[in-house]
Amino acid sequence: MWLLTGPDIAPRMSYDPTTIAVLRRALDEVLLDARFDRNRTASALEIAEHILAQAAAGERDLERLKSSAFKKLGGQRAQGRAA
Repeated sequence: MWLLTGPDIAPRMSYDPTTIAVLRRALDEVLLDARFDRNRTASALEIAEHILAQAAAGERDLERLKSSAFKKLGGQRAQGRAA
């Protein structure tokens, strides 16, 4: 597992207030969804980092950010079973 920290993330990422609101809402909605509680294969930090990575790639759509996060949860669960 890797974490985006300090100089690794800050210099390349700068978002306007609207984008920050969308990213925060995406994270909040994923973490409050029952699928997150059931699948607990990723931490809240990992989900936040995934959403930030999607934003760094240019994604700004709330539903696509959430969908991507849920796919990450499902993909990690499948990988965990295969191991």
